[in-house]
Amino acid sequence: MYLYSYRKRPNFGDALNDYLWPRFIQAPLETQPGSDEVFVGIGTLLNERLPPKGILHIFGSGAGYGRVQPDAINRWRVHFVRGPLTAKTLGLDPELAISDPGILVHDTHDLNSPKDIECAFMPHHGLYSEHMKDLCEQAGVHFIHPEAPCESVLDQIARSRRLVCSAMHGAIAAEALRVPWLPVTTNREMLLSKWDDWAASIDTSIRFRSLPVIWSKTAPSIVGKAAARLKAVTFRQQLARLSRSQDFRLGSDSVLNNRLSRIREHIEIFNSQQPLRREA
Repeated sequence: MYLYSYRKRPNFGDALNDYLWPRFIQAPLETQPGSDEVFVGIGTLLNERLPPKGILHIFGSGAGYGRVQPDAINRWRVHFVRGPLTAKTLGLDPELAISDPGILVHDTHDLNSPKDIECAFMPHHGLYSEHMKDLCEQAGVHFIHPEAPCESVLDQIARSRRLVCSAMHGAIAAEALRVPWLPVTTNREMLLSKWDDWAASIDTSIRFRSLPVIWSKTAPSIVGKAAARLKAVTFRQQLARLSRSQDFRLGSDSVLNNRLSRIREHIEIFNSQQPLRREA
């Protein structure tokens, strides 16, 4: 079975597919296309780029970038999706809107890890730079690289008392690992609707704070350098304040456990069908 995900650039959210699904799905999962069946999991993957052939098993994916083609709809088996906005967009039964399967890290990681990181910051992938990391350290906030291996990211989140993040799957992992989190915007290109989709799935809402965009390179002009210095100071000061904020959030244990239980049920049903499919 082909495990479909976004693979053009390393990113914690997308890499969770390779980390999580082999731990839960009994069918052999392949990272290259060619199988008659396709497993579509974590990510905003429900669009025109879905694989053109094979049965599509939708396991917690979301809508948001582009449109799903009729041919893909004819070939898919929707087990559940990321949230109610995805279900509404695609005309699916609201009962299929469970949550992002990234919350399954609750079952794979020690929730009692020693808390030796007071507050961490995890940016949206693609915005990482050594300059941003330095500013975090100057603000007294631990920096989590969004392109680091899953095990490393999860370990750092689990060891944190609080997490500031513009990486949605950083927030999802924090929620699953019971680490209070605070969402921030760090550039205009963030797709905020996917946050709302997931947040609605766990009966919460998103209130973003904002941080200045910190690029790895600045304009060489005097004005450009001055603007970059001002943004750097503002970023450092605002992040330091946010790390001490009282607005960190964490959903209820009962809601998380309910969503996890429902996802596990779909996984169990799917796994139970695999031997029958191979024998057919």
